[in-house]
Amino acid sequence: MRKIIYNVYVKVCVGGKSVFQGFGRETIAFFLDLRFHNDRSFMDQNRERYYREVRQPFYDFIGAMAPGMQEICEDMEVRPNKCLSRINRDTRFSKDKSPYRDHLWISFRQSGMANDGTPFYWFEVSPEHVNWGVGIWGEGREIMDAMRRRMAAHPDDFRRMLPILKKRNFALSGQEWKKMKPPEGLPQELIPWYLKKQVYAERLGAPLAWIHSPDIVSRVMDDFRALSPLYWIFRGCVEEAMNQMDEQGGKI
Repeated sequence: MRKIIYNVYVKVCVGGKSVFQGFGRETIAFFLDLRFHNDRSFMDQNRERYYREVRQPFYDFIGAMAPGMQEICEDMEVRPNKCLSRINRDTRFSKDKSPYRDHLWISFRQSGMANDGTPFYWFEVSPEHVNWGVGIWGEGREIMDAMRRRMAAHPDDFRRMLPILKKRNFALSGQEWKKMKPPEGLPQELIPWYLKKQVYAERLGAPLAWIHSPDIVSRVMDDFRALSPLYWIFRGCVEEAMNQMDEQGGKI
């Protein structure tokens, strides 16, 4: 499996060394141009520019990250076309009918898994910011209930992550249940985790200028490795929820 996946990104490597040299300023310029000319005519006239100045640098970044991501998890999806978000927006249920995004993100998740209810790492670039982190995609009550059970039974699994998140300037995010009551005895610092409808840890304060250097790969990869215990906690919660739903004849 690993050999097959490696063949996908070998095109962006030379002699085993990544050719990724940072995102060019042209990437941000394209996003800004698209923001102010968000229509099919502009994209049709600038599609090759999009491939060259936006998609290819993202693909190169994925290629540079791939070996490290598969050290964290051997079955991590690292094929660029599977990891990079689409530039086209789904406008069916949105009041905003702009056809294209003015930002893109990468998601690294278990190969073969759908987005919803899947633990994932992400990396996002927009004209205003860059951020990255780890979490569970979307809301899933069964998955979050599994996390709450694990938290109540093994609070130290989560408490060990708190100093790591603080040291690396990560914040816990996600909407909370308003009326949910945490169990007695749950450590106070874990209550915000317990109340989440969905959960993710997000890197704060990263300067956008960092994306223009190849060092962005090592910065993000170092954080992703440090957060790998949390990724595996999330994986365990999803697997528990899936097993329970299978026993009940349902699905997540």
